[in-house]
Amino acid sequence: MPKDFKAGFLKTLWILKDYLSEIVIGGGWVPLVYYHYLLADKSKEPIRTRDIDLMVREKLPVIGSKTVDQLLSEAGLEAKFKNLETPPVICYEGNIDGYEVEIEFLTHQKGAREDAVVEVQKGLKAQSLRFISISIDNTIEVEIDDFPVGDGLPLLKVKVPSPGAYIFHKGLVFARRAREQKKAKDLYYIFDILANCPELKERIIAELKKLREAYPAGWFKTFKKNLKTYFSAITSDGVSLITGQRPLAAFPNLNDEQFKQYVLGIFQEFIRQVEASKND
Repeated sequence: MPKDFKAGFLKTLWILKDYLSEIVIGGGWVPLVYYHYLLADKSKEPIRTRDIDLMVREKLPVIGSKTVDQLLSEAGLEAKFKNLETPPVICYEGNIDGYEVEIEFLTHQKGAREDAVVEVQKGLKAQSLRFISISIDNTIEVEIDDFPVGDGLPLLKVKVPSPGAYIFHKGLVFARRAREQKKAKDLYYIFDILANCPELKERIIAELKKLREAYPAGWFKTFKKNLKTYFSAITSDGVSLITGQRPLAAFPNLNDEQFKQYVLGIFQEFIRQVEASKND
């Protein structure tokens, strides 16, 4: 991951510091937060893109004297349309102190309408998507210990989905993706955490057991079905999608065929652990 991507991400957090208690970081930045701040291992660099997904509830209170839209606009970011729908999906794009960023706000979908856009705060539009409530309602808080905030000021604290909630959410949404690239990234994020964070494995399984009881039974059935469908054999789509996302430096001791076997083994063992937890 280019260093300027992370610098732009941290500067975005600083601009929104007054709202961090109301924002949950999503997407591909979550693995980085786990590695660098939850597990304190900054040697790990997960795959990433520049865009930053920020999740909020349907009504975001105004904190202080400025709205989120005002803060981002004053920082030099411009709200741009991402599609031609009415109302359109909005993202904020621009340059923060020399670092290009793209920010999109997401919220939980209510009702049957898919992919609606709602105003969550004056001037701030968020795309509403299914299953976002999992990540918004089940969070952990970590401190950003490598961003200078000034003498006497507290470190930035950010919220991310708990590891179990993140994997549950990704396991539900990846199969709904229209674009194969987004589907592949979702699956690689899950794989990266399962393969590279063994210290989180028991926690993830325990969290999934609680999440299964907290949400509609159909959600967990879909989660398991998605994983089983995409990781039933070495020729399954999930194995191919993850292999296509593999960074050049990742798992250097494995050739392509060995890597595919490793991916399949990681997911099939995870599926077995998830199923076994039902009987604990």
